[in-house]
Amino acid sequence: MKDCDWIVTQDPQRQVLRDSSVRITEGRIDEIGKLQPNAKDNVFDCKRKALIPGLINTHTHLSMSLFRGYADDLELREWLEKKIWPLEARLDGEMCYHGALLGSLEMTRTGTTCFVDMYFHMEDVARAVGEAGLRATLSPGMIDKPDKSGTDLERKNTLKFLEHIRRLRNPLLSFAVGPHAPYTCGEETLLWARDVAEKEDALVNIHIAETRREQAQFEKDGKGRVADYLDKIGFLNNRVLAAHSVWLTKSEVKLFGKKGVRVAHCPVSNMKLASGGTAPVPEMWEAGVPVGLGTDGPASNNGLDMFDTMKMTALVHKNSRWDPTIMNAQRVLDMATLDGARCIGREKELGSVEIGKRADLVLLDLRDPNLIPIHRKETVVSDLVYSANGQNVDTTIVDGKLLMINRKFQKLDQEKIAEEVGSSIARLVPQ
Repeated sequence: MKDCDWIVTQDPQRQVLRDSSVRITEGRIDEIGKLQPNAKDNVFDCKRKALIPGLINTHTHLSMSLFRGYADDLELREWLEKKIWPLEARLDGEMCYHGALLGSLEMTRTGTTCFVDMYFHMEDVARAVGEAGLRATLSPGMIDKPDKSGTDLERKNTLKFLEHIRRLRNPLLSFAVGPHAPYTCGEETLLWARDVAEKEDALVNIHIAETRREQAQFEKDGKGRVADYLDKIGFLNNRVLAAHSVWLTKSEVKLFGKKGVRVAHCPVSNMKLASGGTAPVPEMWEAGVPVGLGTDGPASNNGLDMFDTMKMTALVHKNSRWDPTIMNAQRVLDMATLDGARCIGREKELGSVEIGKRADLVLLDLRDPNLIPIHRKETVVSDLVYSANGQNVDTTIVDGKLLMINRKFQKLDQEKIAEEVGSSIARLVPQ
């Protein structure tokens, strides 16, 4: 990648380099700086481009791209019970495959190179993500059923998917255990998930304290605060990736820090569904909790653009705290890169442009009007967070492989995917 106007390294010094190049060798970053190409190099001219680490989406439901725009402007419980869950009951593997391809297409287009997903028919999701060439941690969603046999089947399906991931031998795809939430999974299932994650050295991907209603119901049932309940039963540890985590007290935030829990902050989805409040992210930082950013699913966000999520993250916290300094652009970019990598335990490999790390990289086109002007080195990060959007992405690279270059997809066929999604929608939502 030769002669980038800017390289936002996200290294420990947060260096922003001017007129520099990156050499990639066997999927890793080999050299950074003022480099001259050698005879073996494939040279990509990166003038008028900014190079950044690939963005990491720590929480989404990829196949819900099929539901984009289907059930907007509803309260969360009505949204779930009357719209989303009935539609999900009609899903099959082929539909989820097409939805995951569409989501992968959008992520590639908007600069996300790595993500954490929870949904159904995950073998089909894995097939789509493998074809797209993205990096992902995938978890089948688990919900306790009314009968024991149904709950046992959920667990068997999780273990079946674990074996499926092993057979794929795709280094870009990882397994996580996915108990949906404390209000849909009982103590036995939560502890089963904890034990499987420990045995397999995997994450536990779960929704925690997303709404005030959830918290109120726990207290009404005599279980107390959600986080305290999870600690009491021995569930919380440093494998837990807790999506949302909006309704936490200061003591619960400190508990997360003590136990090593990681958090996926999803402000756009939380605002759209009006779940109330804003996650106490500054307090999480004080407690040492790693906090990444997530879009949540396209049904409750309508998009998978992490640039949009970065800007909204900064704005919602500034607004809710009446403090324009509470969350600056550098800290937000950290959440979408390095902290996202920390949340999935991959900070030694991902999240920054440093020698030895995997080459998950994104180029933005600085000729786009909304990225003009860039005044100086000190403003580049602010331009990325407040001015850029996913459509500025020119090139997306995962593990050194080009997934998109000059805004042209290299692995996915956009028109074919659109046709297949149309066919799935015709079966899913009869007109």
